[in-house]
Amino acid sequence: MKTKNIYIDSNVIVAAEIDTEKCHTESKTFMKYVTEKNHPNFIFFTSVFTSLELASAMIRRTGNSDKVYSLLYRTKNTWKHSINPLPPMSPKEMTSFTRLIDSLISTTVKFNTPTADTIHAHTAASYEMHYFVTWNKDHFMELERQLKGIKIRDPIEVIRLFKLDS
Repeated sequence: MKTKNIYIDSNVIVAAEIDTEKCHTESKTFMKYVTEKNHPNFIFFTSVFTSLELASAMIRRTGNSDKVYSLLYRTKNTWKHSINPLPPMSPKEMTSFTRLIDSLISTTVKFNTPTADTIHAHTAASYEMHYFVTWNKDHFMELERQLKGIKIRDPIEVIRLFKLDS
């Protein structure tokens, strides 16, 4: 099997880390497979902005900055050998902040994505991803339609598809 690049949307990670989130159990199961098992045929990615989204969700739900920093420290250490954080643009393309914003605006228009999802769509489109894992599949249908090489799936579909629990 050819190596598959799998992009993980922040909503999957947030749901795995905060037990009051919808789909917490399913997300936690998926993230456990990603971080605790060796998958030689898969490389997992997310955006460098995922930590920001995780911090934002945690502080809004708990109001406790110690919990935020503890969670970020734990997730970064857990991820360091299993999930590769990507910038929304390659360093060669990222010539200015204005260029980044212009690129994100173009992505919003092209893929019809909500604001935060635009960063994920842009990042996934900038790199060769085979799968995009999210609970908000409807936010990324245009991405799948326009980029023929990427499939939008939820975590449970990916576990079943690749039998990650075997």
